[in-house]
Amino acid sequence: MKLSDVSIVVAETSSGAPMVLTIVGMIIFFLSGFGAMAVIKENNLLIKIFTGIMLLVFAAEIVVGLSAYSYRDTLHRSLQSRFLKVMNKYGAEKQITRGVDGVQQGFQCCGAQNFTDWFNVSSGMYDSSVPSSCCRTPREKCGEDALGRSESLYQEGCVLKMKMWISEHFDVIGAVGIGLGFTQILGILFSCLLVKMLQDNYVSM
Repeated sequence: MKLSDVSIVVAETSSGAPMVLTIVGMIIFFLSGFGAMAVIKENNLLIKIFTGIMLLVFAAEIVVGLSAYSYRDTLHRSLQSRFLKVMNKYGAEKQITRGVDGVQQGFQCCGAQNFTDWFNVSSGMYDSSVPSSCCRTPREKCGEDALGRSESLYQEGCVLKMKMWISEHFDVIGAVGIGLGFTQILGILFSCLLVKMLQDNYVSM
């Protein structure tokens, strides 16, 4: 859930995470069903097609993983400017508003560098106040007169906290990806072994 909120800030637009997860889930469902059908029917051609699709998926995952790793420094550098742009869309786009609120509450932060960043948003709706999600105890209008009630607000900016969170979890995400990749390699190897066994049985017959 945290990653979904972060993706909204990083992308400067409404997050497509739910749609992506739905599509990936459907692909996995149909691919698993296709593989099961191929094994049940013991059809060489279907198993070979399944193995080929698995190889393509595995190659695509490697490309995505390497791209994410190589662009991690660029992401860190551009995070502040992106967050400031998203702040200017706050209140105008529902998904972005929800995402920014989620980041500020989840990371216990306010603004890009600190809560005063909200005083400079282009809409001018926060001249001396901040969103309620900046409050340690969120409630209606708790962000009004932010300078006079700063002790009730999160003091740290979100950019630094997001950078730290991404850095801390990058290795974990990578390890999970490697683990899933290893499982896929086993699936591909077993598929190839099954094809060989079926071919050998066919020749012996």
